[in-house]
Amino acid sequence: MIQQSPAQIYKAQQRGHFENEAQRWYATLNFETYTAQGREPFGTLKTINDETLGPGQHIMRYANNATLLLIPLVGTLTYSLNQEAQYAEPNEAVWLPLNGTITISNPYESELINFIYIVFSNNFISEAATVGINLSERNVLSPFSLPGTLKAKMGLFDGRGEAIFKLSNKADGVFIYIISGAFEVQGRLLEERDALALWNLEEADIQALSENAVIMLFEIPL
Repeated sequence: MIQQSPAQIYKAQQRGHFENEAQRWYATLNFETYTAQGREPFGTLKTINDETLGPGQHIMRYANNATLLLIPLVGTLTYSLNQEAQYAEPNEAVWLPLNGTITISNPYESELINFIYIVFSNNFISEAATVGINLSERNVLSPFSLPGTLKAKMGLFDGRGEAIFKLSNKADGVFIYIISGAFEVQGRLLEERDALALWNLEEADIQALSENAVIMLFEIPL
């Protein structure tokens, strides 16, 4: 029997939304012009956006004493922190200490790019690092975090594939984000781009409900 713990579900249809001719973003938590009750930061997790940039377009973001995580999903993106532009590709996670302005660009002339943009409200890394995301082994939660930092995992699942995410600290919470497909997490149905926050638990039970479903999880200090 699954232990029921306190939780908050963030449905994809209720996310904040902004778009113009250059960009489109969907914000799971409060971000820029989007503010809503119940969408406050979850512990140190401040921002988690699903973002799209048009061909040749760029955005500039500012944060102080923060850690930024960029996860390209479709296409290669470029980013610059007052230095030569660097590239990030799908199946990579880019961790960046952010004390100032970052520029994120779409290098293509005719293609859109899509990426996940995540900000943590504390700076827990000293320099930028790129980590590969291994989705070659199915029904496994593969780590993509940096040594000695918060736990971050992602997995590609078959229908009915199962896994358990164990917390390293009982005082922490778990934040789950569904990149594609559908899952049941601790008895709660989550579909593409839905999110779930859990706390007061030691582990989270995960079961995929569709083929080629992709899930991302973070252990978040509360």
